[in-house]
Amino acid sequence: MKTTQKTVLMAVLFAVSGFTFAAKVLMPTSTRIIIPGEEPIIVGEIFRYTHIDVAIISVATIILAASSFYLLFANNLDTKNPTVANHNSGSQEIDVAFTLRLLDGDKRRIFSEIAQANGEILQSDLHAKTGFPTAKITRTLDYLEAKGLITRKSHGMTNQILLNKTKPTADTNQQT
Repeated sequence: MKTTQKTVLMAVLFAVSGFTFAAKVLMPTSTRIIIPGEEPIIVGEIFRYTHIDVAIISVATIILAASSFYLLFANNLDTKNPTVANHNSGSQEIDVAFTLRLLDGDKRRIFSEIAQANGEILQSDLHAKTGFPTAKITRTLDYLEAKGLITRKSHGMTNQILLNKTKPTADTNQQT
């Protein structure tokens, strides 16, 4: 992530709002219970959230959420759309880094191995690189293929896995 003035400002806002949120949640306003008289007697002290405390917590939460969102997705917001390719044909290239963020666990690991192999790998090599059982690899590849992220071609006793260079169409996503 590039360090810009905006990123530094968001990091400072994140830290300050996080500290404010934690401080207000952990330490509500104290109220003393006093019995008036010649000699006032302090009976006790209770801690409760006032309307001001609730407002401070709400504002801190909103700022915390906004700054978190910016810091997490700053790379995608600041860069121009690198995924657009082939303007003539109307197709767009898959953004591998973004796709990896959307996938979880084993799907991410297998998709990452395919991407690291320049988008082309044998299915049997995936077993060797990941150590996953062949059934898990097959199920994961079924999922990735159904989402339009890869294609499989028969290659002897195994399959050749190819990373799709174009984004899946709406027809592909409706099949799942």
